[in-house]
Amino acid sequence: MRFPIAISLIALLAACTSEPRTPSPPLVGPSPPPAPPASRPVVAAPRGAEWQDWPLSIGTWAWRGDSRSSTALFGPAGGDALFLARCDRAARAVILSRQGSLGLGQTAKMQIRASSGLRDYPAANTGDATPYVGARLASADSHLDAITYTRGRFLVSVTGMADLVIPTAPEFNRIVEDCRG
Repeated sequence: MRFPIAISLIALLAACTSEPRTPSPPLVGPSPPPAPPASRPVVAAPRGAEWQDWPLSIGTWAWRGDSRSSTALFGPAGGDALFLARCDRAARAVILSRQGSLGLGQTAKMQIRASSGLRDYPAANTGDATPYVGARLASADSHLDAITYTRGRFLVSVTGMADLVIPTAPEFNRIVEDCRG
């Protein structure tokens, strides 16, 4: 009787074996990137109607200060600032400047839009070595508070120039406080 049990066990084990596997190809590294699609023109993403949905301008904030002024600069690392806010302590004024220049003797308006509203300021070339168009605000101007407390970003528009969508940052808040303090 033992013989039929042994045959049954051998038959059972034979049924459990699988077909031989084909070896997988060796892993040599990441697979090559897919081929780029047929060349298509690069089109800028359309801006929605709401400026709060526009992409932020590329850059980071930095702060610099000395006994006469306090400056917050926004722009690409290692490059000239696209936007700067400077406190002139003696005049108790905040100068907002955007990179660019106007024609000789030309003036423009600088519009600063925050989540709680917007305000227009007369703007002109600043006369700096790097061309900037600036607007002067009294340190007590309530719109500085609107910029400081805006929801994550504010918009800087100067007549004839591309808009800047700038993230809020402590560096900007600091120059406002420096001018008021």
